[in-house]
Order: sequence, then structure tokens, then C-alpha cells
Amino acid sequence: MAVICATIGRGRHSSLIEEWKAAATAGADLVELRIDCLRREPDLKRILKDRFTPLVFTIRRGADGGMWRGDEEKRRAILREAIALGVDYVDLEDDVAGEIRRFGKTKRIVSHHNLKKTPDDLDEVVARCNEKDPDVVKVAAMAGSIADASRILKLGQGSKFPTITIAMGELGRFTRALNAKYGAPFSYAGFNPERVFAAGMPLLSELKKDYLYDQIDADTEVYGVIGDPIGHSLSPAIHNAAFRSLGLNKVLVPFQVPKGGLEGFFRDLAWIGIKGCSVTIPHKEDLIPLLQHKENAVERVGSCNTVAIDAEGVRTGYNTDYRAAMDSLEAVMGRSDDPDAPSPVIDKQVLILGAGGVARSIAFGLARRGAAVTIVNRHEERAAQLAEEVGCRSANWGARATILADVIVNCTPVGMHPNVDDTPLPPAAFQRSGTVVFDTIYHPENTMMLKLARERGCTTLTGVDMFLRQAALQFKIYTGQDAPVEVMRAALKRKLGPLKDE
Repeated sequence: MAVICATIGRGRHSSLIEEWKAAATAGADLVELRIDCLRREPDLKRILKDRFTPLVFTIRRGADGGMWRGDEEKRRAILREAIALGVDYVDLEDDVAGEIRRFGKTKRIVSHHNLKKTPDDLDEVVARCNEKDPDVVKVAAMAGSIADASRILKLGQGSKFPTITIAMGELGRFTRALNAKYGAPFSYAGFNPERVFAAGMPLLSELKKDYLYDQIDADTEVYGVIGDPIGHSLSPAIHNAAFRSLGLNKVLVPFQVPKGGLEGFFRDLAWIGIKGCSVTIPHKEDLIPLLQHKENAVERVGSCNTVAIDAEGVRTGYNTDYRAAMDSLEAVMGRSDDPDAPSPVIDKQVLILGAGGVARSIAFGLARRGAAVTIVNRHEERAAQLAEEVGCRSANWGARATILADVIVNCTPVGMHPNVDDTPLPPAAFQRSGTVVFDTIYHPENTMMLKLARERGCTTLTGVDMFLRQAALQFKIYTGQDAPVEVMRAALKRKLGPLKDE
């Protein structure tokens, strides 16, 4: 079973020891002590007197991303002292490991770091590490593309020694969870949110609670959420909680795929056998030409937010945004229990902000239900094009605050974390008490736009309801089982804090 190694490093001995103790209390299985962060010469007997967890002892050089600026011979002497004191693991760079002999029960991590790029000769890098008497091999390199990250992760397949593969940077974030599937004995995570030791490194709480890293093994099926940016996504937390609550050996991880990179993503990661993906900005429309099959809603709307992939790599597209958004809006507007009753949005004046995938789904759904839709977008030609396809009208973005509407729907990313003080509409836009204001953003739940609308007597609908509904539909597509919605809600509550209606 793979475990999580929490990396800690402080300038003072006392702070390092206290943080080690705190990491143990927080559930760290293993702790990496970054001795290079200490401002004074390390007193190893003091540091190692009380061992709160098993540990990895590391003194990282500046060239490898560390803070050690002292003499190299002194550094090696400290490493030898740690081995003599019986630390559980010692990290030895591949150009140094041959100079430091094995002693006692200390296990040797022979590591290679490249902070600038992914080396072309990765196989040779691993071969060199294998020759230096390792118990564990670690390869960490900066990924410049999904293809780089894929090559790094693949090193774990069939490796001679247990190999920790880390593609650094946001493009390689997924490798920090998936390396457990390919034999990594552990993965590194940050502990203190204020101290980031490597680009793309998740926190201990993320790997432990969002990805359930210690439950990932060779048989775990892989799903993803693809977008750019993707670090804000809460899909991993809620889907992974749902998978495990039903005893399903599956994991969903984030893939940061730049616009135009979808074809390469499917090609470069085909070897993993990804079973399905949630799809977000900016790929919901670009994905459609890459689908072999698609449901009617995708054909009709021209947007896809979910793809299922079979064993032969055949991709089938779905649009769960469409159904979830309509259900959310109709519920807040008083949908009748009579299935033959008209939709409560019929004849309502609806203003949609944005012209991307979510806006497209909602515009088509509302128009089909008889609403009078107006679309505005910063790029006015996109608004006009979407309006023509939907059969509604568009307006100038600059006039958005003066358009009278019964329903306002924000489908732009304005106000999304971390830009939580932004709003796509000024206070003057909320002119009519009772207007329904729907923000499809779910992180944060209560956006600045919704706060302003609520202050002026509007009925507000957060993106959380739509998010949970569409995620539950995705779960059904992925697994064939009904989603444990309350488990998903609890996971979302943990990530966002108490939900507004609870």
C-alpha cells in the first residue's frame, strides 16, 4: 500500500520538531525533513530524539531546488551522520549516492531532479539511479507538456526498483496521485500551506482526503477532469468520495490541458486506459470533433462536458450541464409536480452572461422551454453567433446592466476563485426585486454577484446545486450506479465550508 510523505522544512530546530509533531497528528504516514531549510548547523541528535513518524532525511542542494548553500563535504558528512543514527530513509542524489555507502537499516532513495525540463534520456536517468544501490528510485522533473508528464509517470511501469515518479508543475499534478498505481511506495505532499517546496505539489490533506491516495493500487480505474485552469476543480473530491463510499476502486484526477491540446491528451495518455472525463473550460466545444458517439443533447447544444471511454478507446460524449441547469432553475422558480405543466421559465426574459459551453447549454435549454433569451459576451461576435444558433437575440456587453430581465444567469468565470471580489454585473444591474439571479460558479458558492443581488431582494441560485446535479449524472454514466448524492454533498461541504441551505 502506498503512503503519503509530508514534506516539512523550517528555519529553526524547535519549529521543525513542532511541525513534524503536527504532521503526525494530522495523519502523515511518513515525513520528509528538509534539513537544508535550517538556518543553523543541524543538531541531529536533538531533531531525532523523538521520532513522531518514520522519516525521509533530505538535504537538498540549491541546484536541485533546495536551500543548502554550505560546503558539499559538510552536507555529505551530515547525510552519513543521519544514516549512522538510523533514519528510515535518506535521499541521495544520483551523482552522490555512489560516494555514500549503505549502512544499517536505513533505506536509500536515489533521486534525480531537473527543475527546468523533462530530460530526453529518462530511461538512462533511471538506469544510472538503478546502479547506485537504491531501495527506492525517485525521478522528479519539470513537465512542459502532458506528453512529458506521461513519459515520467510511465517510468514506474515494470521498473527494477520501486520508483517514485513526479512530473513537477501544474501539467504534471496528476502524476502525484497516479504514481501509486505504478508502484510508487509513497508520494510527497506539502503540510504547511504557506511553504510550497515544489511546483504542483498538493497538500497532505488533498492527497489524503480528496484522492484517498493510500487506496490507489495497480487495479484502480482512472477518470479525469480536464480543463485549463483546473487547480480550482472540486470534481476530484466529490467523485472520489462517491467512488469509495460504494466500494469502487476508481480515482478521478485533474489534467491541465491547454486549449488545442485535447488530441494530444488522448493520444499521450492512452496507455493509462482512462475510462472517462469531466470536461470544463475551454474544451466543451472543442471536444465534439474527437467523439465517436454523442447523445442527442450534445448534438443539439453543441457542447460536451462528459466523455466515457470504452476499452477500445471509443469516446462517447454527454451533456450533463444541460439537464442539471434546467432542473436547478425550474426548481427554484417553482416547477409544478404535473409533468404536463409548462416550464416556469416560459415567456420569462432571461439574460445570459457569456457564450461558452455552459452558456450554450443553458441558452438552448431555456429557449426550448419558451423563455425569451438575450446573450451578452465580451466578444460580441461570439454572443451574436450563439444567439443565431439558438434562435434568440444578443446585445452589447456594455449594455448588460441596463437590460431588464426576470432571470439573470452568469456563465462567465468572473468571480471564480481566486478572484472572488470580481463581479460580471455592477449593483445597478439588479433593478427588480424578485429577479432570479443564477451564478453557475460553485467555487466560491456565494460569489460577489450573488451577494449584491441578495442585498437588493433578488432570489439567488448558486452553482452548487447545478454542480451536484451534473456530477451525479456523470457518476451514473461512469459507473452505471445511482450517485450517493449526500456523500458528494458532504465532500463539497468539506471543501467549501457549510453550504448556504444547511
